[in-house]
Amino acid sequence: MIDVVVATRDSRELVLRCVEHLRSPLLERVLVVDNGSNDGTAEALRESRAEVELVRLDEPQGLSFAYNRGAAAGSGELILFLNDDVFASDDGISELASALQTHSTAVAAAGRLVDPDDGRTQKEYLPRPFPGSVALAASLVGRSRPPMEIEGSAAVTVDQPPGACLLVRRSAFEAVGRWHEEYEFWFEDVDLARRLAAVGDVLFVPAAAFPHVGGASAGRLSQPEVVARHYRGALLYAERHLGAGGRAITAPAYALASAARLVTARDAEARRAYSRVLRDATRVALGRGVRRR
Repeated sequence: MIDVVVATRDSRELVLRCVEHLRSPLLERVLVVDNGSNDGTAEALRESRAEVELVRLDEPQGLSFAYNRGAAAGSGELILFLNDDVFASDDGISELASALQTHSTAVAAAGRLVDPDDGRTQKEYLPRPFPGSVALAASLVGRSRPPMEIEGSAAVTVDQPPGACLLVRRSAFEAVGRWHEEYEFWFEDVDLARRLAAVGDVLFVPAAAFPHVGGASAGRLSQPEVVARHYRGALLYAERHLGAGGRAITAPAYALASAARLVTARDAEARRAYSRVLRDATRVALGRGVRRR
């Protein structure tokens, strides 16, 4: 059976739509982690879906922290991690579960994210290769990694699947150390996928379509908050996975970019964000690692 873990913060109407779709007979429990919301999310969930298990965090934490708390409250053999802007169906969930059952060496399976209005594949959320140091440096000037070309509907092994909809074997999830809680919002899914790939196959299942709003959480962040979380995540990923050579390219690139933008930053919040990135990039370059929160 499957535990669903949904993390949400101040997205009452969106998460209500999300859980309304979670009625598959394959589900053992639905766990919603209310990540310090102030918009009445908890009360609305209790009123609309009393059977949903609510895990409340008094203060907002990173997405990884929230996901781990939700997973710890369940016991299902499989865990489906969902963003609160994903609207699952019984068919989609069944396709993911079937893929894991069919592929005995697979430890995780991700669905194909589609537009809620017209059902078109959201190409920006297709699987991608794991980023290396050059790709991370190139992203600073707007050059993103191209997605994989996926043909047909058969499940395929990939590097980095879309993290907004990920079904994981609990045994593998625990074996690799769960979500790494130093990540706040970006790169936590890349980090987990990389660790899962070391113990088994990670699948992308085109036949498992999941309507996805996209950008709902990031859209509520200010530009300095985006910078702080995204750049820090990239540096953590480089520190953990790219080795000394990769860090020697990534860290100076992020240090130079943050230093240049620090000079032109107009408000205090932006200057603080770029200062933190510059500090962390310098620490990684010197082999001291990103400063822990």
